Amino acid sequence: MSKKHQESIKCLMDSTEALLNAMEKHGMDPEALSRTPEFVVLVHFLKAIIDGKMEIPNNLSDRIAELADTLDIDKITGSTLH
Repeated sequence: MSKKHQESIKCLMDSTEALLNAMEKHGMDPEALSRTPEFVVLVHFLKAIIDGKMEIPNNLSDRIAELADTLDIDKITGSTLH
């Protein structure tokens, strides 16, 4: 594994651990949460974002970048999912 990939994976692990720790502080069970399909998708999105910032080729990073250009995200950031 290249040094770039190692750094990307380490950054992903640190980010995921920080997310789980923050969620635990708010009463969520990190073990149960980490096994949900939604959390798995979130981790894949985080990895794509991190890879994109480290210039590691990743199809998901490319697709997210394309969508970010076409979606008017600045106008919808006030919306919530619930």
